[in-house]
Amino acid sequence: MKILRNIFSIKKECSYKTITILGIKIKLFDYNSKYLKLSKTIANLNNKIEQTSHQIYDRALDIDNNFIGLYLRLNSANACQEFDATELFNKNIKPLNIEYLSSDTGYIEYLFPNLQGTFDSKQKTEENPNFFYMGGIYPSREHTHIIAEALKRNEKVYIFEDCFLRSIFSHVYDVEPKLKKSIGYTIDDITHYIDALIPSRLERMLNDETLVITEEQRLRARKCIDKILETHLSKYNNQPIFEPKIGRDGVEKVLVVDQAFGDWSIIKGGGGEEVFNNMLQKAIDENPDADIIIKTHPDTMSGNRGGYYTGIKQHENIYPMTEPINPISLIKYVDKVYVCTTQLGFEALMCGKEVHTFGIPFYSGWGLTIDDQKCERRTNRRTLEEVFYIAYIIYSHYINPEKKCRCEIEDAMEYLLKLRDEYLNNTGCNL
Repeated sequence: MKILRNIFSIKKECSYKTITILGIKIKLFDYNSKYLKLSKTIANLNNKIEQTSHQIYDRALDIDNNFIGLYLRLNSANACQEFDATELFNKNIKPLNIEYLSSDTGYIEYLFPNLQGTFDSKQKTEENPNFFYMGGIYPSREHTHIIAEALKRNEKVYIFEDCFLRSIFSHVYDVEPKLKKSIGYTIDDITHYIDALIPSRLERMLNDETLVITEEQRLRARKCIDKILETHLSKYNNQPIFEPKIGRDGVEKVLVVDQAFGDWSIIKGGGGEEVFNNMLQKAIDENPDADIIIKTHPDTMSGNRGGYYTGIKQHENIYPMTEPINPISLIKYVDKVYVCTTQLGFEALMCGKEVHTFGIPFYSGWGLTIDDQKCERRTNRRTLEEVFYIAYIIYSHYINPEKKCRCEIEDAMEYLLKLRDEYLNNTGCNL
């Protein structure tokens, strides 16, 4: 026994276990020790900051890499080569709850017909869950708790997020619940699709040359794209549909899209203040004779969050667009689009526009966009229909709240159109 201890021994050193095999020391990451340190740091941070969520995100950047690194190591340890989210829907599951995915903000429970427990944070958390999930990947005490519980059981943590066709209003608006509840989710077993630091499941699918989209699937994607363009459907669908009149007659129009300050898609997608400043400057320099239109993000118009171009006034050929307008309407009006990570950039591709990216959104790097930042991992080339089919149909999961069950994207689009018409009729608005 003494000989065996000399050949193979384990010793704790801070956040690592040092394993000695035949006299060679190897350091392995110790989840439990690292979790305790991160848990205290995040708890202290959240206790001290009584501000809006995006300000907390900004202050949390110093711990984010460690926090997400822990989560990624967890998932990497249990990662499978292939992942089919539909397998989850047929399981008898008891989830670990967090507030983001409560019934107040969506219809997620309808994805799981065999659910044992609740997704509502107002109910008691399941003591022995067999399903661990997080809404997004931002640092929080709730997320730290979920990761720790999953580590104890050697389970994966799934990342849920609203998908690309969501609701009538964003969740930040004070409106009737069904108008802001999410009817669509993405589920990722690696990371959030906005995370450009490592390849998400969506990126892996797009980069997989063996994932071939058939002609039938391509035609289905094309039909869905045409329907979106015809009906002006987007992630949020409360904004009026009209042709704007901005700037000078007969002059090329270049759209520069602002986003909510400190949004997690900016933090994880290669963005920031410097990137937004660079984007605007390049749009001006590369299009000296054009009108530069700066579009405000819907959440900033609600008064809940600021943007990177908040406060910019009209001058020379710069025209801020703060008036609510359907994104498809605005895209159709312009010739080029400059974006950081916003979904509007992909909608611009659907409209056939030239799109310049300055962050690393999910649709950049596949040969469709002109990219200021290159993602060397993305080596495959995809058509518009292929990216749409993989992102909007394979990767996204939809719910028909009237039928209280999963549905296909076509059914989800019809539900959103019906709900939008109902909202307009009840309010007397006219899109």
